[in-house]
Amino acid sequence: MRKIIIVYGGESYESDISKQTAQSIFENIDRSKFDPQLINYSNIDFDDYDQDCFFFIAIHGKGGEDGEIQEILESRNFAFSGSSSKATKKCWNKGISKKIMQENQIPTPEFIVCSKEIDLQNPLISSETKFFIKPATNGSSFGVTKIEDKANINNAIAKALTYSEDVIIEKAFSGPEYTVSILGSDILPPLEIIPRGNAFYDFSAKYSSNETQKIIVTNSKIKEELSKIAYKTFHAHGCSSWARIDIVSENNNLSVLEINTVPGFTEKSLFPISANLAGISYKELITRIIEN
Repeated sequence: MRKIIIVYGGESYESDISKQTAQSIFENIDRSKFDPQLINYSNIDFDDYDQDCFFFIAIHGKGGEDGEIQEILESRNFAFSGSSSKATKKCWNKGISKKIMQENQIPTPEFIVCSKEIDLQNPLISSETKFFIKPATNGSSFGVTKIEDKANINNAIAKALTYSEDVIIEKAFSGPEYTVSILGSDILPPLEIIPRGNAFYDFSAKYSSNETQKIIVTNSKIKEELSKIAYKTFHAHGCSSWARIDIVSENNNLSVLEINTVPGFTEKSLFPISANLAGISYKELITRIIEN
């Protein structure tokens, strides 16, 4: 029976969420096929494991989505879940990721990368009215601010810089927000996210609100467009195994926000919800990620 090492935690801002993901995987994994073990990334000694082990990466954010653990595992020829270190690094840095999208004709909101206060006369700032200010390297909406008053932009930049060396200033779209999960070569049913009572899909809407709705996209044209854009984005970054692509819209125009290479993975998370709509149980989903 193959040993599955479920690695979580570390020094990420998302370590608590990571622990929830890992615990959920541990409790639901198919024990007729796998022998699971939970380990905090901060405490791991890779010399304790052999080549028969498989590492299920449940580290959200730093350590798990920035290519760090992937590089270590690759150097030791260990098998692990998700994309390679090269691909995860591309997805982790939003500035790099958005340039890849531009190079591959994948729509993404207009943006600026900066590391200090910005001139409010900048062409993007002066031509738009609403923005998102976000860390270039982080997740779970930590340090993200929605701006509707330009006087608050530099305060929001200062906040984002506490989480990352660089900051993304990005045009805010006003239409529905979607997410598309990809499992191997399969595109799972796209979901629309409706964060009721929130200005946007922030940390509260993601993890504590009971009002956030996650509903299947039924419009066949939108579903097809979402699937095509997500699949193209997945491969443009060199991703493999599984990932989730977040997409915004305005006036029927779709635009990719980012790729999550270690997305939230409790039974109530977006990826498992989408898989369930495709007829894949949570237990089976864990198995398929390992076998991919």
